[in-house]
Amino acid sequence: QDDQGMIFELLRSKMYADPAGSICREVASNSRDANREVGKGTTPIKISIIAPNEMLNISDLSISFEDEGPGISPQRMTDVFLKYAASTKRSTNQFTGGFGLGAKTPFAYTDIFHIITVSEGVKYHYLAYIDETRVGKVSQLSTAKTTEVNGTKIIVPVQPKDRQRFEQSVITATTFWDVKPILKN
Repeated sequence: QDDQGMIFELLRSKMYADPAGSICREVASNSRDANREVGKGTTPIKISIIAPNEMLNISDLSISFEDEGPGISPQRMTDVFLKYAASTKRSTNQFTGGFGLGAKTPFAYTDIFHIITVSEGVKYHYLAYIDETRVGKVSQLSTAKTTEVNGTKIIVPVQPKDRQRFEQSVITATTFWDVKPILKN
């Protein structure tokens, strides 16, 4: 377990020279791919800078990436989302990526981020975090029945001093997209 933690820590700290740029590129691409996965490739994703939110227990300025994809079921969360090298994208060229690292890029910048997802009538709120094992874990904070459409929102805390860097990184990452994201704040 110690060796695995060290390997993942090296991946997080050394693989991404520009954590803000990597997060914006990778998470935005994953959101766009989620829309494509369910035939909503012409539906723009939403990217927002959001203020602290007491209801979600988020005390930091954050950036969120929101899609209308399939959502992340508990099984998919276990099998793919935080499992390094696991990917649902290798069998086609329709999606960006395929190495199974993109969903983990927030860990290059922060030790904690939120995943709010709706899958088949159930809304899940997860907390992704780095603990003493340094591997990365997910805890389910809440579950509730809902009539909301499927989709996922990834919320990554941002230091106020880095806000402009994240804003510029979003623009750079999505400049050449056919379907531009909806940008807020």
